[in-house]
Amino acid sequence: MNEIKNETIELLLSHSSCRSFLDKHVPENVADVIIKCAQRAPTSSYLQAYTIIRVEDKEKKKALAEFAGGQEWVEKAGLALLFCADLHRLDVMLDIADKNVLHNAELYTVAVTDAALASSRALAAAQAMGLGGVFVGGVRNETEKMAELFNLPELVFPMYVVCMGYPADVPPQRPRMDKSLISAVDGYPDITGPEQLAGYEKEVSEYFMNITNGRSGRGWIARAEHAISVKPRYSVGEFLHKVGFMTADEPAEKSE
Repeated sequence: MNEIKNETIELLLSHSSCRSFLDKHVPENVADVIIKCAQRAPTSSYLQAYTIIRVEDKEKKKALAEFAGGQEWVEKAGLALLFCADLHRLDVMLDIADKNVLHNAELYTVAVTDAALASSRALAAAQAMGLGGVFVGGVRNETEKMAELFNLPELVFPMYVVCMGYPADVPPQRPRMDKSLISAVDGYPDITGPEQLAGYEKEVSEYFMNITNGRSGRGWIARAEHAISVKPRYSVGEFLHKVGFMTADEPAEKSE
């Protein structure tokens, strides 16, 4: 099979999260292109149900870094973009007959997907211009505090910060699961149990042994179990309901 090569494919296949940035300003025209590329991402039903907040204030950056458990790269990134799922704009701009629809699970899903697609395009655009970056979801440790910090209205969910800048160094790529566990044809992949991950576990363990100089050799299973156990973030669900997401399961009754 002939190998497919072009600049875009090589860029996507070379992705690695960058957490170390040079003390170098990101020019305004570069930041503008990144946001414009984010806006060209696919959007369900043309709703554009997301908002991007560029975080410039040093105190707000510091607060976000603290929310995320002390992730210093939030403060050091030349460009920090907070991506939010946003149905508030639709609530203000549209005259919707069904008053419950913005509060159902479908529209929540649309908003989260729109924001995720936009943020992915933003990072790809940044990487194409020589920047690196990392998604920081740890800020959801304090979702309500984020809403207060940025004066977010109801039906706006701050999802994560994408930190971008000129790389001081870029770590080697983390191993990914075999394609057969992630992708299948005409049905769900054949997932039978952790024994399928034997080779992957070894690869992940060797990767972390290498980058930590032998201090940590945990495989993917232990790392995933740890992440889920120590970061359940049940408060995110409480916040979502508080600001109006997924609070209605049925159409509003029509008035006679």
